[in-house]
Amino acid sequence: MLPRLSIFVLLPSSLAADALDLRQKTLKVGSVGRALAIFRVDKVCVYNDDDSRVKNQTAEAKLITALLRYMEAPQYLRKLLFPRTEELRYAGLLPPMRTPHHPLEGEKCGPGDYREGVVIEVGRDRSLLEIGLPEKATTGEKLRVGQRLTVRLDKRSGNLIAVTPVTKAEIPEYWGYEVLTAKSLADALNDLKADYVVGTSRYGQNLYEAVQAIKSNNPSSAAVVFGGPYTGLFEICERQGVDADKLFDVVVNTIPEQGVATVRTEEALLTTLALLNVLVLG
Repeated sequence: MLPRLSIFVLLPSSLAADALDLRQKTLKVGSVGRALAIFRVDKVCVYNDDDSRVKNQTAEAKLITALLRYMEAPQYLRKLLFPRTEELRYAGLLPPMRTPHHPLEGEKCGPGDYREGVVIEVGRDRSLLEIGLPEKATTGEKLRVGQRLTVRLDKRSGNLIAVTPVTKAEIPEYWGYEVLTAKSLADALNDLKADYVVGTSRYGQNLYEAVQAIKSNNPSSAAVVFGGPYTGLFEICERQGVDADKLFDVVVNTIPEQGVATVRTEEALLTTLALLNVLVLG
């Protein structure tokens, strides 16, 4: 078993371009966000795949990142973090995450528990935070209004809870994914700097044959790259002028002998992460 393997996912900006309208795009991205959380993905990067059939790559990438970031944020912080925008018109259709950092009422409210917070006021010697509890949180660190951070709950004093800011690395359970963007596939991989890069394609080798190679490299992080609804990874690499053999350590086919003409990106994502979870992480 690979201990504490960090998983990064790369998705094309054309991901939802084949959906008919904003409502359908929102539902599609919602299924992606759930898959990322189910399989404990640490980072997801939306890269520009330069597909000529997509009218506005920038707008498509903006929509995907806005929805994924909205999903990842705890419900009690969303009004503070996200103004009303066109991208979030159908955000109410997004499925709940129910990750550890999305506590229900009565959960994660005692000393030693972790919560997400947003700075709502900064004084001379303290910062006040909204943490989704009846009491506000306070820390002696001078922060920035609107800043989001993770905190550990300490002692209650009246209508305030003293908290200590912490890093995600200090938390012993899955704490959501980070959303990034990149101008190209090569830029995305360069930014993520994963130890091992797995491409996915119907022309790739059987995953079972690649599993031992992945394990023998014993990476601390692995990036899994997906193509778009119109073109696969090899076509994207050719279009962007990069050599697929140099970008990927292995290219796998996680749905051999597929029974449909094309497998949607969100379907490939769920299938691939499930198989990696069993064969590599299990």
